[in-house]
Formats: sequence, C-alpha cells, structure tokens
Amino acid sequence: MVNLAFPVLVAIFIALGFWFKVSSPSDLSSLSVTYFGIPVLVLLFSASMGAGSKRAIDYIPGEWKRQTVWVNFSEYERMVEAHEKAYGHLYASAAGGLTCCVLFPVSIGLGILSTLYQQFQPPLFGNLVDSFILIAVQYGIVSVLGFLVGYRVVKIDPKTFFKPPLSGDSYAFSRELASVQGVRAGVSVEVGERGDMHTILGAECKAYLDGLPDTVTIKVQVSKSGFVYPYLVGTIYKGGTVDKATTQVRLRTKYPGLFEFSMDKDVAVVVGRFDIPKRSSDVPYVSKADFRILAAELVRILQETYKP
Repeated sequence: MVNLAFPVLVAIFIALGFWFKVSSPSDLSSLSVTYFGIPVLVLLFSASMGAGSKRAIDYIPGEWKRQTVWVNFSEYERMVEAHEKAYGHLYASAAGGLTCCVLFPVSIGLGILSTLYQQFQPPLFGNLVDSFILIAVQYGIVSVLGFLVGYRVVKIDPKTFFKPPLSGDSYAFSRELASVQGVRAGVSVEVGERGDMHTILGAECKAYLDGLPDTVTIKVQVSKSGFVYPYLVGTIYKGGTVDKATTQVRLRTKYPGLFEFSMDKDVAVVVGRFDIPKRSSDVPYVSKADFRILAAELVRILQETYKP
C-alpha cells in the first residue's frame, strides 16, 4: 500500500510545484520555493515513505528446520553472498545514513541548475512546458533517491530475526588460522530451512588441532583500545593440566609473544598474545603474518600440553 501510494503523492507534489510556479511571479523568491523549498519537503516525505515501506514488511514467526554444518571460510563466504542477495535488503545499511546527508546537497544542486536554466536559458518548448519538465525531473529524482535511502536506513523489525553474517577483525584473523599448519579452522553454521526459504540462523568461527579431539580448541579475540589487538585463547578440556604462569617467547615477529597459563576447573587455558610496549612513538600494529606465527607457537604449546 505504501509503494502504491508513493508515486501518487509524488505526482501531487509535482502538480503543487507546477501550480505554484505558474500562479506566482517569476521572481527569485518564487523560484526558490519551487526549486528549493518544495523539493526539500519532497525529500523528507520520500525518505519517510521509504522507511514506512520497509517497516510495512511483516516477518511471520514460524518453525525453522535447523541443521548445523561445518564449512571452510570460502564456502561460508559463498553462503553469505547468497544470504545477502536474498535478505540483505531487509537489514539497515550504515551507508544509507551517510547517503542521507548527501541528499540535501544533491537537492540544492538540482535546484540551482533549474533556477539558472529558468533565468538564463531561452525556453525550448515554451515557459510552461519547460517549467513542468524541470519540476517533474527534479522532484522525480529527489523523491526516488529519498525513498531508496529511507528504505535502506531502517530494518524491518527492531528484533533481528536473521543473525548478520560474521565480519570485522575477529573474522579476518580467524580466517588466518586456516593457513597455520596443524590447525583445522572453519565456520560452524546453523542453517535454517522453512518452505522454500533457506537462511543463516547463526555462525561461529571455530578452530581445532589436527590429530587431537575437538576438546582442544583455539579461539580468536580482538581488543580495540586505540588499535586492533588480536590474541588467541587455547583451551584443553580434560586433557592436561598447566601451572599458572606467564612466559615470554622470542618469535620471528615485531613483538615478542606472551603466553599466559591457567586452569579453569577441568579446562587448561593458554592465552597467546603479543607483548606490546605500553608506551610507543608509533601506533602498534599486528600484521597477519606475525599473527600466524603466534598461532603456530600456540599450536605447539597445546600439542605438548595435551595428555590423553
């Protein structure tokens, strides 16, 4: 209903702008209302209509047939691509908010061009026809852009029913584990099926060690306190014990490795991170190559610690 009403109401705005143009003196103030004032109203109206169109999409709750599958990162990214193609338009877009700020200058720029044309360009088809064409084109462009941006900046429901795909630094560094010898890294994906619909209901990056049971895992964590600081948490469930300690290891990396050992009931925990100086003239940076070396050292430590 919103989509059907939108072009009708835009046509009303075009008629209103044309009526104001022909019923008012062709002075600068009249042109300002026609090509600047009313288009801003059209822009705001169209954005609200676009948001209303998105909100009008109803998600009907129902039962999903769930299945968990293990895939490598390339397979997961292909799944995400299909997921985005099917459902990406239902989410809010961060880029939409930035585009919204650009629409006002676009509207003003179109108004300036229309005003200059009316003031200095001889009419091509007569004053009335030229005015109608200018108004229809300007209002049409502004309304379509406003509608699309309004549609993109909101999501269909305040509660997210499809989990957004994995992304960001944590995913990027988890992907690097797949290149470390002795590590079996990938994504555990919960796939949902409901009628003809298939979707990603959830996903989690996981990494295990070759030759060891799944009770030995590695997980990537990323801290952001002024810079991206990835570190690794290795765990062994009922397969070894460690004494609480902290050990610095010299690696072929920019910063030395720092490994912290502790026990959490039946779980041996080894945290691997880089020992980065608290004070530095440069912003600390952990390369992916250094991160892989740190991960390889953690793999060695976990293999030595595990006792079946």
